[in-house]
Amino acid sequence: MQDSSMANDHLSRKELFMLHDHYESVVKDMLDFAYKYLNFYTGLLSAILAATLTGLLTIKPGDTRVMALLLGPLLVLILARVGYSNVRVFYRRYIEAWVVTMNIEAMLGIRYADTLTIGTKRPVFPSKRGSFLPVIEREPIGRTLGKARSEQWNAEKVVQEIAKVGDTLVNARNTFILFGAASSILIIFIVWIALAR
Repeated sequence: MQDSSMANDHLSRKELFMLHDHYESVVKDMLDFAYKYLNFYTGLLSAILAATLTGLLTIKPGDTRVMALLLGPLLVLILARVGYSNVRVFYRRYIEAWVVTMNIEAMLGIRYADTLTIGTKRPVFPSKRGSFLPVIEREPIGRTLGKARSEQWNAEKVVQEIAKVGDTLVNARNTFILFGAASSILIIFIVWIALAR
């Protein structure tokens, strides 16, 4: 069995560019899926909470039918957990493809490489790393990537650590936590109305 560094030696630039094109499309598709799921669940959870609030406004204190409204917030709590899990899956796949793309770009000397090796002239505005493509990362991601380089992490560890600090997943988690908090408050309010006489 060949080790991975030997396998990389046998890839031509053309093959690397083909892989790069493939993984760039995977990056786009996976991030697109993550946002589609986030938008779908945000809309669904908003609709359920709105319907529950509408039902709550039509119920009189002491009406036992108010307990049926508990289904709305309970459903929101369950769907928020399921929604976050779905977003997390596609976001992780996005990060995996992004790391592969970074590796291929470094191997091609396009971006993330230490020196510019393409062409004979320097770009007008070289990136910090000497390439012609800018490398702009949020500070937590940049710190994580810097630490990964200095400690020579493997790609799997980079994926795990970047997934922890990436915007999309953090924002999705916060969104679903807010839906959970709103549902919890609604549950308390519904029970209070049901018991009020």
